[in-house]
Amino acid sequence: MPQRIAAEYGKNRTEVEAKVGLRLKGKPLVVLTGDNSAFQEMARNKLVTAFAVPEKNLIVIDYSKMDRVPFDLRDTFKHELTHLLLHQNIEASILPKWLDEGVAQWASGGMADIMRTGEKALLQKALLSNHMIPLGDISRTFPGSPSMLVLSYEESKSFVEFLVKRCGEEKLLSVLRDLADRRTAGQAFHENCGVGLEMLEQLWKKSLHREYTWISYAADNIYWLLFFFSALVTMAAWWMAKRRRKNYRDDEGEGEGEGEGEQQGD
Repeated sequence: MPQRIAAEYGKNRTEVEAKVGLRLKGKPLVVLTGDNSAFQEMARNKLVTAFAVPEKNLIVIDYSKMDRVPFDLRDTFKHELTHLLLHQNIEASILPKWLDEGVAQWASGGMADIMRTGEKALLQKALLSNHMIPLGDISRTFPGSPSMLVLSYEESKSFVEFLVKRCGEEKLLSVLRDLADRRTAGQAFHENCGVGLEMLEQLWKKSLHREYTWISYAADNIYWLLFFFSALVTMAAWWMAKRRRKNYRDDEGEGEGEGEGEQQGD
């Protein structure tokens, strides 16, 4: 498998450069490790499966996570290669964290460099409960808690996909070129998408609300909802049966008391 990365490096590099519209400077050092403990000493996050170090032109991938679902070594490599490419061309102070991660996922076919927590529809739940993370809060760093970290990745991916759908791929690439020319994110998005970044974020959330209605949420979770409803019905039936038994015993007690009173009266 390591030989596969080396053999396909040229192809992967060409694909990433064509997708993002920027050029990679130099061939990176790629480290594949099967020692998860050693990897965690470097990554310091159990969810992380790979990372890039732009200042060292380095990519490190936890090879022991090959059994994760989904996992594709080639797409993971392309994801990290995208990070290197972006940081080689755009200063870190100019490149928002959410754009960095969103473009890397977009360029690698949706592949993220973290493990999922197992909780489904995290973005959908956050939207419907009004607990989404403002993009401004994840411009420099992502949260440390597992669920919020995964949500940050999902938001980043979703927003970039929204940008591509609304503005087009070429406009997104133009934004990246403008950032490489040291324009701010606000300037780049306004010039290429016709509206400011804040308005784009609002439009993105409105589009998600149209997509993630409570009806669609119920449809996506129909089996869980049916199980929950069945449990409620079972509990209600048990409570009613218990209530009937209690009323029956009370009626029996009253009947016996009346019988004893009649006998005493006779």
